[in-house]
Amino acid sequence: MKAVIFDLDDTLYNQLQPFERAVGQFMDLEEGELEALYLAFRYRADEVFEDSVKGVLSMRDMHTYRMKAAFSDRGLRISNEEAYAIQEAYAYQQGHLDLTAGSQQVFSFCQEKGLALGLITNGPHLHQLKKIQALGLHDWIPEELTIISGQVGMTKPAEGIFRLMEKRLNLPPEDICYVGDSFENDVVGAKAAGWKAVWYNHRGRKVDNSFVSPDDTVKDFQALQDWLKAQI
Repeated sequence: MKAVIFDLDDTLYNQLQPFERAVGQFMDLEEGELEALYLAFRYRADEVFEDSVKGVLSMRDMHTYRMKAAFSDRGLRISNEEAYAIQEAYAYQQGHLDLTAGSQQVFSFCQEKGLALGLITNGPHLHQLKKIQALGLHDWIPEELTIISGQVGMTKPAEGIFRLMEKRLNLPPEDICYVGDSFENDVVGAKAAGWKAVWYNHRGRKVDNSFVSPDDTVKDFQALQDWLKAQI
């Protein structure tokens, strides 16, 4: 293995944190309900992501729909205006992020062992770049090994976005490992491209997919570092 490539959202930072802060500006919900609401939000966001990429939905309509639908899924009623206001607060909080505990230690370990570090993330270019800058990720990951789907016109789990990273690394697929929280986008996409894949399943999600298996499943970055050590 010669390179470790990371997902961004809910992998290198806790995506629930800015969501909790944003919702908390408008209402008081218990922690368990906030997490359930967030999971509904992620589901609704995935539901309309492709339509927003293709221009079928405007960004504002997409943002309003996913927030309002998530609240409705949890039996909570909000107006379009309230949904968009919460979205705006969420966007602000996404510019004030903290790296996942243990991630910097993993970055240092990879650098010490001569493993290249990279990033592949789905989302609009400037929106994702704002989060990358807020996290200071370019202190660790070079810009040329940072691929944002909105900039290159391909999204995970499409094979092409993984091939683009291979080209930039000048490495074959078997020398690359991908780390991400989404089973569908990260594990399925990376394995289909012939990469190793570590599922960062810190939320304890279950999957019914039986024809794809990650090379390892971890719940924290210490476990990820232990796995990486065993591969070298």
